[in-house]
Amino acid sequence: MSFDIHELDEIEYDGSSEAEDALQEYQDSLIEAFIQSPEGKKHEKEYSEETGFWIAQFIYYGIDYTGSSIPQMEKSDAIEIVTGLFPRKISLSSPDDADDAIPELIAFWKYLNREFKLPNAEKIISFLQKVEPDFINIINDSSRFGMAKSFLQRGQSAGFDITNPEGLAKLTNSYHESLTINGPEETASSLADPSVNKNNKNKKEKKKSQKMKKASQRKNRKK
Repeated sequence: MSFDIHELDEIEYDGSSEAEDALQEYQDSLIEAFIQSPEGKKHEKEYSEETGFWIAQFIYYGIDYTGSSIPQMEKSDAIEIVTGLFPRKISLSSPDDADDAIPELIAFWKYLNREFKLPNAEKIISFLQKVEPDFINIINDSSRFGMAKSFLQRGQSAGFDITNPEGLAKLTNSYHESLTINGPEETASSLADPSVNKNNKNKKEKKKSQKMKKASQRKNRKK
């Protein structure tokens, strides 16, 4: 499958609809190319989870936070994304939802290394293999959570369903009720950060997260 891996190298990701559309198209096309590759097919045989979510997140955080496209990615960028941004930003329904994260990324970078001969691919693969045993603990370490993720995780622990708008609305209403009763100081730590989160109320970021989620909802393509 022909794919221009350098398509986003010169893009200025500013959150505009044009930039978001370009990013979404790039993600979808590259994930599809990976799924059809030997590395992708092998990964899907070993894991029942839908392929693509973690790759989409990796591409997104690379472009939007480290300013690096996939071909420009360095080991330090990968470290920042996997051990910094993922645990700070990505909320999980359950701790083991990240079981396939590193295996998916390792398979993806092995594909990139073979198909595109990217200069830092082997270094990034080595890092991913090294961090794999500890990643579940890293992404579930509450000391690494950002404000938004902490807010959502506390809501989930309290029994709110954060996977749908109704549950989020109930959580938000409960927060505001607590704010009214307890005052701002006691509830300030629960205030959601309107930056980047899959369930954010901020319209601009919600649009981004919905695009990220779209990549994760593709059905397995076993051929």
